[in-house]
Amino acid sequence: MKKIAFLSLFSLLAVGACKKDSLGTKPVITFKSYSSSPVSADAGMDVTFNVTDGDGDIENTFNFAAIYDVAPTDTAFEARPMPGLDAHKGTKLTAEVILQLINTDFPQIGANPVEKDSVHYLVFIEDDAGNKSDTIVTPKLEVIYP
Repeated sequence: MKKIAFLSLFSLLAVGACKKDSLGTKPVITFKSYSSSPVSADAGMDVTFNVTDGDGDIENTFNFAAIYDVAPTDTAFEARPMPGLDAHKGTKLTAEVILQLINTDFPQIGANPVEKDSVHYLVFIEDDAGNKSDTIVTPKLEVIYP
């Protein structure tokens, strides 16, 4: 009986010692906040995200697609450069990243004007090694057109 208990304890310790860091090299992104709610399409806004990466090389691209309720379009991701975070290469990184959207990032209303709409974003990041985060969905936000 002592032998079985000893082997069980040894097995548990061996499995626990071999457990790897759960963060790994795949970057992780989570939504934090919008700078305003609702947003005026002619003023723009900031969208804040929290990002983490096990090897700290998340300075490649920030990819997002806007999905509008009134006139949904094909999901075409637009890439923006990530800020320079190279001081953290090779170490675990946790940072706050702000996506700045200006008035030209919102659709320009033409022949069929719309006073209100709502938008949410699909977002993922890619690090220097080509590792991509999961795609997240931000909460819906009301957009007001002037």
